[in-house]
Amino acid sequence: MTVALALFLVWSAAASAATFADLFRAGLDAEDAGNLDEALNRFTEALKMQPKSTHVWAKRGEVYLKKGNPQLAINDLVQAVKLDPAYAAAFTRLGFAYNATNDYDRALEALDMAVRLDPMSSEAYNTRGFAFNAKHDYGNAIKDFDKAIRLESKDARYYNNRGFAFNGKHEYDRAVEDFNRAIELDATKDMYFNNRGVAFLRKKQFDRALEDFDMALKLNSKSASAYHNRGMALSGKGRNEKAVEEFSKVIEMNQSSPILYKDRGTAYRKLGEYELALNDFEKAIELDKKFAPAYASLGLLYARATGSRIHNPTLALRMAEKAIELTNGTSPDMLENLAEVQQALNRNEEAVRTLRKALEMDPANQEYRELLARWQGPASPTAAEPNQTRTGPFTSLW
Repeated sequence: MTVALALFLVWSAAASAATFADLFRAGLDAEDAGNLDEALNRFTEALKMQPKSTHVWAKRGEVYLKKGNPQLAINDLVQAVKLDPAYAAAFTRLGFAYNATNDYDRALEALDMAVRLDPMSSEAYNTRGFAFNAKHDYGNAIKDFDKAIRLESKDARYYNNRGFAFNGKHEYDRAVEDFNRAIELDATKDMYFNNRGVAFLRKKQFDRALEDFDMALKLNSKSASAYHNRGMALSGKGRNEKAVEEFSKVIEMNQSSPILYKDRGTAYRKLGEYELALNDFEKAIELDKKFAPAYASLGLLYARATGSRIHNPTLALRMAEKAIELTNGTSPDMLENLAEVQQALNRNEEAVRTLRKALEMDPANQEYRELLARWQGPASPTAAEPNQTRTGPFTSLW
């Protein structure tokens, strides 16, 4: 090989490497500027030159996440962790992507690996806590958010997410404390006010809830969730006509959500507008034939619509039992609904037994306790205390 040829090959290799680096940097700059399509193009070109670059696979996956394409993100991030099984940040992003596709079991697998590889990553704990929240495993979610907060105490998201978990556990005072802290750290996020409003809503502090929902809407006038929750608070105050108006606003924004029709139907039922309620519940079921709360609400309508053609005890029980069947008997709320149906049909002893079963499944639920107290007096200690021998659904993961 001549000296000239050798120098040419060295120069070519250097030029190629520089070109790859330039493409990667151009992709990062485009991402920072919000030009996501340009970033994808640059990262794709870089991968053609170096198809085993774990960082480029991971970065392109991250851009796909930002573009709202979690499945494409998963494809890239799986490739990244295959190439480098010790790439903790890629496992965290992979868990985030699985969360975005509602595949929470795979998310937990990826995030278990992420925290094992990097036990000092607050973001890995936060993302895993999010997955636990989605699985209604609020105890483990809180443990992960605790770890995230210990590692990074100034991130408002972590307090917001832990507050969500406390809401799930019916620990509303602790939830409010967390949302307060999130708002102290970042008062620009409508979500934090909306979530605190939900805690006040569940505490039946409807005026404070409305204040938070109003603030959320001031920050984001298109927040469908805040409009929806305003409707729930207004209904809680007995202002069901205004609640119907709020639900109708949200339905205009999202006409394919069964929960919105279900909640508007409930407000109509409270107003005695049974035909309109029936139409909304049937619409909710048309949109999602497996949406258990719509069947539950329909059952309650058939039970309580006395003095109208809609009153039908047989259908009331059938719909309430259908809701329990759709949730495989695991939802205490569906059991509580059946109890309300039974009570409305003057089947009082059955109603009490059913409500006690719901309370055994969710012993911290104050609403169940209050309802049982109204029907028969305070719950017995055995019904009110958690079953200490019952294990959670994810013990095998630990």
